[in-house]
Amino acid sequence: MSNKKINVTRREFLNSYRNHYRLYCTTAAAESPKTRRLILFYAVECGLKSLIMKQTGNNTFQQLEQYCQTNPGKKITGHDIRAMIREVNPQDAFILRDIRLKNGGGSVPPNRYNELWRYGPEVEDSIQEEDAEKILVKIADWLK
Repeated sequence: MSNKKINVTRREFLNSYRNHYRLYCTTAAAESPKTRRLILFYAVECGLKSLIMKQTGNNTFQQLEQYCQTNPGKKITGHDIRAMIREVNPQDAFILRDIRLKNGGGSVPPNRYNELWRYGPEVEDSIQEEDAEKILVKIADWLK
């Protein structure tokens, strides 16, 4: 199996955003909050990538990667939602903060929220997670 990334189109990113966000919205919060937040994270990531691709005139992920190589400092092909937001909304209308882990386990920056919610370590203050979720919902709604 190759380590080559899948060359997703802008339309596929957009469809993934819509499908993931719809699933997030129709899933009860009490069922599995971390799994729900993980789906929300990926919805926002896909939506932002689709918007960035549209604004930069790139139709495939491979083209977006090439765009980033010719524009040093662009960190918009990974999970760095903060960098993606700065790319499309430079007013910093959506501020995502690190989430502290319990028992001195450090903190999780927004580009690693997916790991936090995929693996499920305990956080020091659940309000930080709830705040991050609220901001991600605002971004997802803004992307509509």
